[in-house]
Formats: sequence, C-alpha cells, structure tokens
Amino acid sequence: MGMTQIVPSSYHQTPRLYVEEPLNGAPFAMSEHHSHYLRHVLRLQDQALVRVFHVKDGEWVGRLETIGKKGVVFHPLELLRAVPTIDRRIHLCFSPLKKDRMDFLIEKSVELGVSDLHPLLMRRSVVRDIKADRLRAQIIEASEQSERLNLAQLHDLVSLEKFMAGQVGGQQDSVFYAALERHDCASLKDVVVGEGAVTDVYFLIGPEGGFEDSEVLLLQNSSFVRAVSLGERILRAETAALFGLSHLV
Repeated sequence: MGMTQIVPSSYHQTPRLYVEEPLNGAPFAMSEHHSHYLRHVLRLQDQALVRVFHVKDGEWVGRLETIGKKGVVFHPLELLRAVPTIDRRIHLCFSPLKKDRMDFLIEKSVELGVSDLHPLLMRRSVVRDIKADRLRAQIIEASEQSERLNLAQLHDLVSLEKFMAGQVGGQQDSVFYAALERHDCASLKDVVVGEGAVTDVYFLIGPEGGFEDSEVLLLQNSSFVRAVSLGERILRAETAALFGLSHLV
C-alpha cells in the first residue's frame, strides 16, 4: 500500500495520537502519559494497531508492545502520510473568552484548519488571561480527532495595540481582515472572492461587547487593515470567528 494524503479506510477506527518523539521508522518508547492512556483507558493489548503523527515526520501506523509494568513501545510499520507543504497560514486573532466558549472556539477553529491562534487583550475583554497549557492540550486533542498533520500555534497573550504595532504596516503577501460590527463595511464573503495569492491571512474579531471607539480608530487608521462585515446580525465572538474562518480556510 503506497503513501497517500487520505488515511485508508481500514485505519479510520485506529486510535490516533500526537507524539513529540521523532518518527524515523525506528521503534521508540511512548511517554508515560500515552502509555497509561493506551493501556488503561483504551485497554489496548500487545500488537494492537495505533496511528501516531509528528509535525515534521508525518503519520505512521504501527503496533504496540508492552515493556515492564507501565511502558509501551511503538513499532512503526508504515508511513501513511507525509506532512504537506503549507501554502497559506490562517491567523485567528481574538479576545480571551469564558471557559466553555473558549473551549468551543479552540476546538472548532483547529478542526477548520486555523494555523495560528493570537489571543489579544482588548479594552472590553472580560477574561484577562489564558491557561496556555490547557489550550495547547485542546489543540492537540482537536488535531488528533480531525486528522490534522500539524498543530495550530498558540501565540502569547498581548494587547491589541502591541499586536498591531508588531504588524509594521502589514506584511508582504498577507491580508488582514477586521470584523467591525455596526459599521458600513464590505461583506467578508464578497471581499475574499477577489483576493490574489497570499501566504498569511489574519482575521480579527472583537471581544464581548465589541471594540471600543479608540480600537476602531486604531484599526481604521491602519492602512493594511481591511474592515469587513459579517452580516446584519450581531454574532457572539465564537460564532463570528467560525463564520469568518469558514470563508477563509
């Protein structure tokens, strides 16, 4: 069976895990966390098939072997998919949300294929920090379940002003959309139709309660920002994010 970018149907039900160990065709001992999960949660036995993937080395299928009382060794059998070249990165820029809504946003944006997550502090941000380790764990879990071969990058929490200053007038071959509610802007779905080839797409949504006037001015005065509308309705932050991503990925 040759390598493909689509997982063969015979492996659809095979457990799939992200690993940090290099996948070079050689057996390796799985982490304590993965060993526990495979043996005591999934209750897999020796010779059970498992899929693992690495952000640089692709996705492999292999068999398990128990060592000692706690350890598990992964014996690779076949490379199923190599990591594809990413032609375009999709950046979601958002204000931190309350727990359940944040969980939903992270999970669904990863499933949709977002490459970069930029949490930004804004004047009306209700939540003022993030649990980075917890969010990274959610990114990994969503990637495992959605058959992704890479992980979305979670960037540090910074203020909107600092983030915008770091754009340095816009990057070459990139486009920056800001969803401004209650403003006369072109529809996002109409704007993206005419876009040429770009390597990075930034999509910014406001916090609960929307942008403050000073933030709107900051965005409007940034020459590289394209203000867009998401329609007549006022959407919750997580809904706005996913609506926008559905037009950009």
